[in-house]
Amino acid sequence: MDFTIKMSKHAIERLKERRISRFDVEDAINNPYQLAYDTWKDVYIAVSVKGIAVVYAQHGRFIEVLTVLGRREYEALISKHGCKRYKILW
Repeated sequence: MDFTIKMSKHAIERLKERRISRFDVEDAINNPYQLAYDTWKDVYIAVSVKGIAVVYAQHGRFIEVLTVLGRREYEALISKHGCKRYKILW
């Protein structure tokens, strides 16, 4: 299924700060190494093999990228809230 990926202003700022390309974001979404679901916020987190974590909401055929995290930030989130908040889908 083809998706249209839209970046929030916040996500664009984080891409620049963290020197992450749009290609890396799209790769994480299309070919995640790990996929988690945030049950509190109703969003997904796709993690690439490079360790880039992309937080996004899916609205039908549209994906809105909300923010982008580095490996350490993602691991800190998972360890802080664990299975109370995040469900690892794969």
